[in-house]
Amino acid sequence: MINKIRRTSYILPCFLALLSSCSTESAIEEPIEDRQEQEEESTEDPTDPNTNLDTISYLESNGIISVEFETVEGDLEWERGNTLDAFDGTGYLRWNKEDNFNTPGVGILVYKLTIATPGTYQFVWRSRISEGDSQSEGNDSWLRFSDASDFFGQREGSTVFPKGLGKTPVPEGSSSDGWFKVYMNRVGEWFWRSNTSDNDPHNIFVTFDTPGIYTMEVSGRSQFHALDRFVLFIEGKTLTEAQNAERSTIVQP
Repeated sequence: MINKIRRTSYILPCFLALLSSCSTESAIEEPIEDRQEQEEESTEDPTDPNTNLDTISYLESNGIISVEFETVEGDLEWERGNTLDAFDGTGYLRWNKEDNFNTPGVGILVYKLTIATPGTYQFVWRSRISEGDSQSEGNDSWLRFSDASDFFGQREGSTVFPKGLGKTPVPEGSSSDGWFKVYMNRVGEWFWRSNTSDNDPHNIFVTFDTPGIYTMEVSGRSQFHALDRFVLFIEGKTLTEAQNAERSTIVQP
């Protein structure tokens, strides 16, 4: 695991936003259903092919990070694609391997984020169910911020934390070792939505108490889930502003 670098502390109010207060886009309601998987947890060790690389980092600017998933470097277990219509950037990543419903950490993608403005950020990704017409198939991947000050889901005053960290309450459905299952339920298009907790959708938030370089990890969960772009935006910013912001500057190691 890549350790974060602590620097001079700044003080900003923490943003614990409700689902309806983050932005009008993130508050759109729609039927939220997800599979209740019966798969037994695997005892095999997950693979993480690019976690040991000296990876590039992405610079936060004015309280926003905007990153194309396909810019990640290294030998990936994910497919790099550009055939689905209406993607951003030069392409996208798609998980074409087996489902990992209860085993996070398989096919890990690492994104190092350089935070200059401490605070609590909302996280949203633009993803797609790349095959089929079910709202609850190929619709989710695993997400973790293991070195952030806090990582949680929130909805209308309800807060949940990933399982395995000793914090409660935890989300409904799969979660372990600090990983959230993050899903959407829109068929036939790229869509900006990132929720956790089955049938009880909570938005995703990350707190960075001090400036520094933090590590975001994504791993494969549902076969055929495709990832296009992700954004993080601090209190006072909206999803629309983050969507329209310039892509974050990439710094080589």
